[in-house]
Amino acid sequence: MDTDVSSLELALQKRLDKLQPKTQTAGFLRTVVERQSMRIDAALSKGYSYDEIAQLFNEQGIKCKGSTLKKYHLMAKKKDIKDSPIPELPSKTESTGTAKSQATKKKS
Repeated sequence: MDTDVSSLELALQKRLDKLQPKTQTAGFLRTVVERQSMRIDAALSKGYSYDEIAQLFNEQGIKCKGSTLKKYHLMAKKKDIKDSPIPELPSKTESTGTAKSQATKKKS
């Protein structure tokens, strides 16, 4: 049995022993993007790109690509629209049906 441990192995062992549990869980980035959706919108309206905003995420220790940020941001906006209390406009088929019924009423 080899009991000689190299200095490299000792250094590695010390680093591995000091590792803290990771705080990021599955869905972490998606959640952060949902929470920051309005601020991302504001940055985009100021002329920043998704890549530039993703760089800010990376500087804060949140690994992110511009394309992923864009995907999650658009999904968050779509989700907000679905959850919005504002009712959607009627579809074209419904509006043409009411126009026909109004035209029929006028003839009567």
